[in-house]
Amino acid sequence: MKRQFFVLTGIFVILSSLFLVTSVLADQYKVTKGESLYTLSKKFGISVKEIKKENDLHSNAIKPGQILDIPEKSADVSSAKSKSRPKVTYIVKNGDTLGIIARKTGVPVKKLMALNNVRPTSLRIGRKLVLSNSCDSVKKDSLTEYEECLAQEEEEGDESVTENIALTELEKERKENEELLGKWNSPDERKLFIKVATGFLGAPYKMGGSSLKGIDCSAYVRKMYELFDVNLPRTAREQSTVGVTIEKEKLEEGDLIFFRTRRPIGHVGIYIGNNEFVHASRGSKVVRIDSLDQPYFQKRFRRAVRVKGLDNSSKGA
Repeated sequence: MKRQFFVLTGIFVILSSLFLVTSVLADQYKVTKGESLYTLSKKFGISVKEIKKENDLHSNAIKPGQILDIPEKSADVSSAKSKSRPKVTYIVKNGDTLGIIARKTGVPVKKLMALNNVRPTSLRIGRKLVLSNSCDSVKKDSLTEYEECLAQEEEEGDESVTENIALTELEKERKENEELLGKWNSPDERKLFIKVATGFLGAPYKMGGSSLKGIDCSAYVRKMYELFDVNLPRTAREQSTVGVTIEKEKLEEGDLIFFRTRRPIGHVGIYIGNNEFVHASRGSKVVRIDSLDQPYFQKRFRRAVRVKGLDNSSKGA
C-alpha cells in the first residue's frame, strides 16, 4: 500500500509540474466579439504567427467564445527589443527631401509617403513624419496580412500620429497631380461594372478581410476595380488620395465616395446612381446598398473621387 501511495503521489507531482510548465508557457484566453488575431497580437505583444503556431491555426479566422493559448513573451526578446528600440518619428529639417530622409532612416520613400500622406512637393520643415506602425511586424510574414492589418486598424479607429494630420492638409496634398487611373471603353462597360459590384450584395463583412468569406469596405472596392483593370491601394484613406476629386453634385456611376468614421477617412463605397452607393457595411455585416440622403451618411460624407472615366467626364467637376 505504501508503495502504491508513493507511486500515485509521484504521478500527481509530475502532472502538477507539467501543468505549471504549461501555464507558464501559455495562458488561455477567451475571444470576445470584435477581436481578431491582429488585436490579440497587439494586446499581448506577440506576433500573429506565434498565436497561430501555438493554436495550430491555418487561417486568420477566429470566433467569439473560442479559447486560445497565448504563448508568453520571451524575456530575452523583450529586453533586446527595449535596448534597441528603433525611432518611430522623424522631424523634417532644412534641406531634407524624401530621398534624403529615406537614406537617413532606412525607410523607403513609398512607405514614407503612404504612412504620412505626404508628397515630395508638400514636404515642409518641422513636420513630424511617422517611420513605422503597429503592423510592421506582420509585414515580414505576408504582404497580404500587412495590408489587411492596415485596413483593420483604419476601421477600428486605432489612434496614430498619421491620423492627426488635418483634413485641410490632406485635401491640399491630393489636389496636386490629380489624374484618372483608367478610362471606360464605353457607357456599357461602366454599367457592367455596376452590375458586377451589386452582384455581391449580401456577401459577409469582415474587418480586415479580403475574400468572399469576409470582406471589408476598401477590399471590396479594390477587388471590384481589379476586375476592370484598375489597381487601387488597400485602405480607404489611401484610396482617397488617388484619382480626380469630384463634387458631390456631379457624381457618376463608378465614382468612389468616402466617409468619416472614428478617423478622418475610414469608409468607402461605390456610387451606383440615384444618390445610392454599394458598400461593405460594418454595421450590417454584409455588402449592401444605402442612400446618401440618409442622415448618417450625409453627416459623415467627406469626398468623392473618380478613378476611371469616360472621355466626356474626365474631370467631372
